[in-house]
Amino acid sequence: MYRVSVDTGGTFTDLVVRDDRNNVYMSKALTTRERAYLAIEQGLEDIAKTIGIGVDELVRRSSQINYGTTRSTNLVVTEQTAKTALLTTEGFPDVLLLREGGKPDPFRRLHYRGPYVPRYLTFEIGERIASDGSVYTPLDERTVVDALHRCREAEVEAIAVSLIWSIGNPVHELRVGELIEQHLPGVPYTLSHRVNPSIREYRRARRPRSTPR
Repeated sequence: MYRVSVDTGGTFTDLVVRDDRNNVYMSKALTTRERAYLAIEQGLEDIAKTIGIGVDELVRRSSQINYGTTRSTNLVVTEQTAKTALLTTEGFPDVLLLREGGKPDPFRRLHYRGPYVPRYLTFEIGERIASDGSVYTPLDERTVVDALHRCREAEVEAIAVSLIWSIGNPVHELRVGELIEQHLPGVPYTLSHRVNPSIREYRRARRPRSTPR
């Protein structure tokens, strides 16, 4: 049996394969922007050839495949992400700016980077889910539709949806997703309760990132 590890970077994709005898095989291929698997396939072919088997057999005989990537991190650092809008609960437009409050070291002047999504592409949605998962304020679909129309006017390329306590009850986020598909078909979107189902709004809001098409 084999174990495969893949790291897709902005420039290169690195592959490491280890067999039961702890023999290690490594390969490197240029990362393909359009489809990450093409570089992975090239690296696997190189390693399979070294081992003396086919790629299909290598994959069938692999008990584990680990995958990691720095592409999203690189895109955020270089600010080359898609033009993304954020739909958030009314009253929480600054969740990406204020984060979780405080600083890692209050006695040092540390400057936060600007928010991932600018204010003009941040839209407040009328709704509220309570911490126990109950619907405190029903979803106002008119605010969603209005936000989506403004997204169309701004030529938004992707949409991140992060509503308060959606991890307790995702009904509003799911409905917003349906409305996006209805009014902006083809525009990719992410729902925070699916991407990062954890407590704290900032931790969920910062995760739904989209890469350029």
